[in-house]
Amino acid sequence: MYIREMFENKKVVMSAEVFPPKKNGMLEGVIRALKEIKSLDPDYVSITYGASGSGGQTTADVASVVIDAFDMTAVAHMTAVNMTKELLEERLAMLTRKGVKSILALRGDIVEGSKFYDFRHASELAAYISERYPDFELLGACYPEGHPEAKSLDADLDMIKLKTECGVSHLVSQLFFDNETFYDFMEKAEKKGIKATVSAGIMPITSVQQVERIVSMCGVQIPTAFAKICANYQGADLYNAGIDYAIGQIRDLIDHGVKGIHVYTMNKGDVARRIFDAFEGVRK
Repeated sequence: MYIREMFENKKVVMSAEVFPPKKNGMLEGVIRALKEIKSLDPDYVSITYGASGSGGQTTADVASVVIDAFDMTAVAHMTAVNMTKELLEERLAMLTRKGVKSILALRGDIVEGSKFYDFRHASELAAYISERYPDFELLGACYPEGHPEAKSLDADLDMIKLKTECGVSHLVSQLFFDNETFYDFMEKAEKKGIKATVSAGIMPITSVQQVERIVSMCGVQIPTAFAKICANYQGADLYNAGIDYAIGQIRDLIDHGVKGIHVYTMNKGDVARRIFDAFEGVRK
């Protein structure tokens, strides 16, 4: 089932994200996480791509495990950075062989050694795939606080709209900790005429180091309520408080009519279980 069909037929679409191992053939950790995630019956599982466009093979391998071993819907990430048309054709052929029908088209993170060849933006990647391989369903990313490199949120919304015009039918948001930011983003997206369905990206924070890394990488704003949790809890207490905060975020989002929730699991099956179990009764 395509993601767009899920939004037509389900009250709430809840999905999970996992990342593949850095080295080929070392799938034990992600398989353990997928085994637990499978028992939670997610609507789909997305699999990330390596930094600077590396790791396409392992992304495809994990997607194959999601489909063949666990009978779940897989979304494979694909990045524009370091991507040539020839390599993209190879990747698309590989995903087709493995039964993947949905692709999350991204620009990709810029790190040392990153280069752009035939694609510079996610919209260009989406346009190429949409024109030549229309059977693939295309997803894209959105940033409730604006992309860190965008001149403004309004300019970023223009880029998001362009992605939808290039074939993207569903958006998955960057993580955020203040729901009001997401509601404001959705209102502005609607005014821009962006009609794609949207899943709100939620990452349960379970350690101070995780918070520091997220802020440095994504520039996400930390609201006062969440900052107090980080300041007042540590160890197991922070672990539990972080999950509870994420559950509270999701509950508020659903109460406000948000139909898509995407959980960044960080390959932690126990975290995914606590999140999904809290909403078992509202997803049908």
